[in-house]
Amino acid sequence: MAKRVPQISFSLCCIILLSFLLNGCNNSPAVQEQAHTRTFQAPNTRAITYSTQPDDVLIRTFHSGGLYGTLELHPEFSIYGDGTYILGLERKGKLSTDELQQLLNILISTDGVLDFTHQQFSDLQDQNATFLELNLNGSHKELVYGIVNHYHASQQELDEYQRLDRALTAIAAALKGPVQPYQGNDVALLVRRTFSPDLTQTIPDWSLPDFTLAQAAAYECGLLPPDEVSFNGESPCLKYTLPEHAILLNASQLNSLKAQMHGEQGTFSEGGHYYTVILRPLLPDEASRKIVAMFGSAQDSYKDTPLLAGPVPPEPTPTPQK
Repeated sequence: MAKRVPQISFSLCCIILLSFLLNGCNNSPAVQEQAHTRTFQAPNTRAITYSTQPDDVLIRTFHSGGLYGTLELHPEFSIYGDGTYILGLERKGKLSTDELQQLLNILISTDGVLDFTHQQFSDLQDQNATFLELNLNGSHKELVYGIVNHYHASQQELDEYQRLDRALTAIAAALKGPVQPYQGNDVALLVRRTFSPDLTQTIPDWSLPDFTLAQAAAYECGLLPPDEVSFNGESPCLKYTLPEHAILLNASQLNSLKAQMHGEQGTFSEGGHYYTVILRPLLPDEASRKIVAMFGSAQDSYKDTPLLAGPVPPEPTPTPQK
């Protein structure tokens, strides 16, 4: 008697066949999750690892650095590990995980920005340029995009320059989603002495008892050197160049200053001198790392400005001139 061969139901066959088809056609990236990081790899591309922390910057740009440029008080935009992006200090949006990974894949796998042999693509030092900061695959990369002399550049430099242009275009295109106002919870105080106040406006006296404007200006910009030639001894600090420090305001100090100021910048008087006062809202990474991200003129790379949370040091005694 012949043995009967077990029959598999038609529906079970369909399920098995469908499973094979789906697995064979799956083009979604493989993803690995670890503490505060994510690694993904789309088919035929390299693996990409990035932080998922909401206060870790993945991508950031400034537009500054030229010899005749002014101080940029904040980045053009910042993209964070959770997909949040902040445009300047005014608006914020959110990339989904898929949108963020698509952008990172373009930058790293398609345009290869982490593998560039050149860092600076700018031949006109007096002109501002775009400074691109990347924190991906466990490395920090800075690239400068400006005007390149095509006659003097090598073919490799021109190729990387064109790929950097495409990368910046892709970033700009990705940040076109819906946005809402950004409100920084913490605010830094920036102070510089000015010799050209608008005397047609009412200039309030400095009233905070915690520190003087002279203290703040000296701590952030240093003491002004004696000017024996003119009455204008104005410093380039906080007008063209970075300050040495910034000061974190507490809630009471901030509320007191907001009550006297119309907006985020104003002029105060103290001891017969005038000071420009700027209230600079902090970005998420700045608040957690106690730094302020700015970019000055004649600057060829990014530098953190330390943020003081605590008492302002006393004004130093000037060194006698020899």
